[in-house]
Amino acid sequence: MEILQIVIIGIVGTILSISLKKESPLFSLFIGLTTGILIFLFVAEYLKRVIDIFSDLAGSAGINSEYMNIILKIIGISYAARFATELCKDAGEGAIASKVDLAGKIFIAITGAPVILALMEMVEHFI
Repeated sequence: MEILQIVIIGIVGTILSISLKKESPLFSLFIGLTTGILIFLFVAEYLKRVIDIFSDLAGSAGINSEYMNIILKIIGISYAARFATELCKDAGEGAIASKVDLAGKIFIAITGAPVILALMEMVEHFI
Protein backbone atom coordinates (compact mmCIF):
# COMPACT_ATOMS: atom_id res chain seq x y z
CA MET A 1 0.00 0.00 0.00
CA GLU A 2 2.12 2.82 -1.34
CA ILE A 3 -0.50 5.41 -0.47
CA LEU A 4 0.07 4.68 3.21
CA GLN A 5 3.74 5.55 2.81
CA ILE A 6 2.82 8.84 1.15
CA VAL A 7 0.26 9.60 3.87
CA ILE A 8 2.81 8.86 6.60
CA ILE A 9 5.43 11.08 4.93
CA GLY A 10 2.84 13.85 4.64
CA ILE A 11 1.67 13.57 8.25
CA VAL A 12 5.20 13.39 9.69
CA GLY A 13 6.34 16.31 7.54
CA THR A 14 3.33 18.36 8.59
CA ILE A 15 3.81 17.64 12.29
CA LEU A 16 7.51 18.49 12.12
CA SER A 17 6.84 21.67 10.16
CA ILE A 18 4.12 22.86 12.51
CA SER A 19 6.12 22.06 15.65
CA LEU A 20 9.16 24.00 14.41
CA LYS A 21 7.29 26.96 12.90
CA LYS A 22 7.57 29.21 16.00
CA GLU A 23 11.18 28.34 16.86
CA SER A 24 12.64 28.23 13.35
CA PRO A 25 10.36 29.38 10.52
CA LEU A 26 13.07 28.84 7.92
CA PHE A 27 13.70 25.24 8.98
CA SER A 28 9.94 24.66 9.11
CA LEU A 29 9.68 25.91 5.52
CA PHE A 30 12.56 23.65 4.49
CA ILE A 31 10.82 20.63 6.03
CA GLY A 32 7.58 21.49 4.21
CA LEU A 33 9.34 21.89 0.87
CA THR A 34 11.36 18.71 1.35
CA THR A 35 8.24 16.76 2.28
CA GLY A 36 6.45 17.99 -0.84
CA ILE A 37 9.39 17.13 -3.07
CA LEU A 38 9.74 13.65 -1.51
CA ILE A 39 6.08 12.94 -2.14
CA PHE A 40 6.38 14.20 -5.71
CA LEU A 41 9.42 12.02 -6.37
CA PHE A 42 7.64 9.02 -4.90
CA VAL A 43 4.62 9.58 -7.14
CA ALA A 44 6.72 10.37 -10.23
CA GLU A 45 7.51 6.66 -10.56
CA TYR A 46 3.81 5.97 -11.06
CA LEU A 47 3.38 8.73 -13.63
CA LYS A 48 5.31 6.58 -16.10
CA ARG A 49 2.65 3.89 -15.72
CA VAL A 50 -0.12 6.41 -16.37
CA ILE A 51 1.65 7.66 -19.49
CA ASP A 52 2.05 4.10 -20.77
CA ILE A 53 -1.65 3.39 -20.18
CA PHE A 54 -2.69 6.55 -22.04
CA SER A 55 -0.35 5.72 -24.91
CA ASP A 56 -1.75 2.19 -25.19
CA LEU A 57 -5.32 3.49 -25.12
CA ALA A 58 -4.53 6.08 -27.79
CA GLY A 59 -2.97 3.42 -29.99
CA SER A 60 -5.99 1.15 -29.55
CA ALA A 61 -8.40 3.97 -30.34
CA GLY A 62 -6.43 5.08 -33.39
CA ILE A 63 -5.68 8.53 -31.99
CA ASN A 64 -2.76 10.33 -33.61
CA SER A 65 0.27 9.95 -31.33
CA GLU A 66 1.14 13.61 -31.90
CA TYR A 67 -2.14 14.66 -30.27
CA MET A 68 -1.62 12.21 -27.44
CA ASN A 69 1.83 13.67 -26.78
CA ILE A 70 0.30 17.14 -26.63
CA ILE A 71 -2.34 16.00 -24.15
CA LEU A 72 0.31 14.37 -21.97
CA LYS A 73 2.42 17.55 -22.09
CA ILE A 74 -0.60 19.59 -21.03
CA ILE A 75 -1.23 17.24 -18.10
CA GLY A 76 2.46 17.47 -17.13
CA ILE A 77 2.46 21.27 -17.32
CA SER A 78 -0.69 21.37 -15.23
CA TYR A 79 0.72 19.13 -12.50
CA ALA A 80 4.11 20.89 -12.44
CA ALA A 81 2.55 24.36 -12.28
CA ARG A 82 0.12 23.30 -9.56
CA PHE A 83 2.92 21.70 -7.53
CA ALA A 84 5.11 24.82 -7.80
CA THR A 85 2.14 27.07 -7.02
CA GLU A 86 1.36 25.14 -3.85
CA LEU A 87 5.01 25.21 -2.77
CA CYS A 88 5.07 28.98 -3.23
CA LYS A 89 1.83 29.35 -1.25
CA ASP A 90 3.23 27.14 1.54
CA ALA A 91 6.25 29.44 1.66
CA GLY A 92 3.93 32.42 2.06
CA GLU A 93 4.67 33.79 -1.39
CA GLY A 94 1.17 34.21 -2.79
CA ALA A 95 2.26 36.76 -5.40
CA ILE A 96 4.86 34.41 -6.84
CA ALA A 97 2.35 31.55 -6.69
CA SER A 98 -0.14 33.48 -8.81
CA LYS A 99 2.55 34.24 -11.40
CA VAL A 100 3.57 30.58 -11.60
CA ASP A 101 -0.10 29.66 -11.99
CA LEU A 102 -0.54 32.21 -14.78
CA ALA A 103 2.59 30.96 -16.55
CA GLY A 104 1.27 27.39 -16.37
CA LYS A 105 -2.02 28.46 -17.96
CA ILE A 106 -0.22 30.32 -20.72
CA PHE A 107 2.00 27.32 -21.49
CA ILE A 108 -1.06 25.05 -21.53
CA ALA A 109 -2.70 27.36 -24.07
CA ILE A 110 0.42 27.46 -26.23
CA THR A 111 0.91 23.69 -26.06
CA GLY A 112 -2.76 22.98 -26.82
CA ALA A 113 -2.98 25.38 -29.76
CA PRO A 114 -2.21 22.73 -32.42
CA VAL A 115 -5.06 20.54 -31.16
CA ILE A 116 -7.47 23.47 -31.20
CA LEU A 117 -6.38 24.44 -34.72
CA ALA A 118 -6.81 20.86 -35.94
CA LEU A 119 -10.27 20.75 -34.39
CA MET A 120 -11.21 24.02 -36.08
CA GLU A 121 -9.96 22.67 -39.41
CA MET A 122 -12.12 19.54 -38.97
CA VAL A 123 -15.18 21.66 -38.23
CA GLU A 124 -14.42 23.89 -41.21
CA HIS A 125 -14.06 20.81 -43.42
CA PHE A 126 -17.46 19.48 -42.32
CA ILE A 127 -19.13 22.83 -43.01
